[in-house]
Amino acid sequence: MKREYERVDAVAPAGVKETFAYLAELPNALDRRWWVMLLSIQAVIVAVNTTQSNLFGRSVDPLIGGSIPGLGSGSSAFIWAIALAMFCMLIELSLRGLGNYVVGQKVARASIDLRRRCLDAILRAPVPRVMELGTGNVITRMTKDIDDVVQTITAIGSRVLTTAFVFPITFLGLLLIDVRFALILVIVGICTYPFARAVVRAIPAASNAVSVAEARRNAVLLDTVRGLPTLRAFGLERWALGRMRRTSWGAVEATMDRVPWFIRLMGIGQFAFAAWVLLTLGVGAWLVSTGAVTPGEASAAVFMVIRAEVVVFNALFFIGELQSAATSVGRAVSLAKLADGRAATVVPDDLDVPEDVEINHVSFAYPGGANVLEDLSVTLAAGTTTALVGTSGAGKSTLAALIAGLVEPTSGSIRVGGVDTSHVSDVWTAKNVTLLTQDVHIFAGTLREDLSMAAPESDDTVLLNALASVGLDPNSTQFARLFPNGLDTAVGAGADDLPPEVKQQVALARVALAGPKILILDEATAEAGSDATNTLEDAAARITEGTTALVVAHRLDQAATADRILVMEAGRIIEDGTHAELLAAGGRYAQLFEAWSGEGH
Repeated sequence: MKREYERVDAVAPAGVKETFAYLAELPNALDRRWWVMLLSIQAVIVAVNTTQSNLFGRSVDPLIGGSIPGLGSGSSAFIWAIALAMFCMLIELSLRGLGNYVVGQKVARASIDLRRRCLDAILRAPVPRVMELGTGNVITRMTKDIDDVVQTITAIGSRVLTTAFVFPITFLGLLLIDVRFALILVIVGICTYPFARAVVRAIPAASNAVSVAEARRNAVLLDTVRGLPTLRAFGLERWALGRMRRTSWGAVEATMDRVPWFIRLMGIGQFAFAAWVLLTLGVGAWLVSTGAVTPGEASAAVFMVIRAEVVVFNALFFIGELQSAATSVGRAVSLAKLADGRAATVVPDDLDVPEDVEINHVSFAYPGGANVLEDLSVTLAAGTTTALVGTSGAGKSTLAALIAGLVEPTSGSIRVGGVDTSHVSDVWTAKNVTLLTQDVHIFAGTLREDLSMAAPESDDTVLLNALASVGLDPNSTQFARLFPNGLDTAVGAGADDLPPEVKQQVALARVALAGPKILILDEATAEAGSDATNTLEDAAARITEGTTALVVAHRLDQAATADRILVMEAGRIIEDGTHAELLAAGGRYAQLFEAWSGEGH
């Protein structure tokens, strides 16, 4: 049985080479001068660290009648050795702090660039691709994945470079004492490498599984918060909690499944370091007994190995952490590249007047399913309002989504003003084809900010007129009650919730301000209560004037006033005509209208 988190990610993380190539293009990329400065700092750190170990180790020789090259013999040589070692330690600590600061500042700036690129890609990427990825996945990639990388690099970035320098310089230091000490390091490294490599290779997949599970959990959390009224209305609180518990536990399981790989790395490190220390002690004792090295030189070798304990474990731990960070930044980079190639697509001029919408032999099927639309062809004449009628599941909303560019046809084409929407940027389609559904969104901020998204240059008078045109008269008692601070009233997340019909009115006002040439209303007034129905339908009728409009009708009186009516069933158009023509034909529309009229509408 598959665990909750074992799902295929919609967009795989970018590879290491692809990731580095992309990061190198960021405005705050790690340029050559920065690398030279940082590597110089790390080289000095390792040099003074190695010098410090040598001085501490060789300080033994003056105490037993020996000498230290350059410092002489006796107590003065011992004091000078300790003093110089302490000075080296002070330099090392100072430079470590500087290195951490340099890395942290640069990575923080680069992370801002990457977030901007991710947001820009989401706004430009094909809408179906973004919807396939999912809100939770997008949020996780833009926040936690990038945060994880920043925290990892800030915490260990400088030390990783220090570690990279320590091994060759330690090897050189041991080689200068005696080649056999250096040979021990080579042997231990060769024996450790294949085991460490096998474990490290498994970490990226485990890390990606954690991110996928966390994205799934975030998506469920967002879905639960958004659907609270519905969940409460249907008494589904227990079901929602169970779903949240399963996805949260899936994230925990994914995290715990990654832990054993790090434990194995630490085990390999413990074995490698123990072997290195024991072999160095044994060989050092033998070399001292044969007179090949002095006790001070043997002590220096052992001291360098013991000082490298942290480096050994850092090397293995850092490899695991860096693999995990590489997966996280790869996820962010793949998101930032989601819109690659879209900027190169043709960008026609925006529509100045209503145009024809041509649907040519369009078929559509959701992944793994049968066709929802089957070889559908129809043209919506410029400047007319077409009502789309049919039972639930007939394919009405799917057709609306196809025209708006939210999904792509399995076959066939859709042309807006002669422009094939599959060959242009989704930004062009979104700008020229406006879709309004019953699931409207109010943006967090002030009412003015919400409305100004549709018409940034509009002044307050224009905004208030747009509200009045959809039934929200700024001089009415209702408006004063709903928006006590007028256009400065806070709306959206974090503010008092607005009634469903008022949210729809605000959304209709945004449409009126945008002035679209192609407009699709997919049951945009379906959530209205009986008192607000006429107001919303009047507002919807007003904003369709001067546009090529497609209205997915949930009330047949909406269809009756349209220029043309299309009746859909099982993904096909079965009737086409005006209200009077279809009634006279006595077909499916006439049956629906008779049934609807008989219910007292």
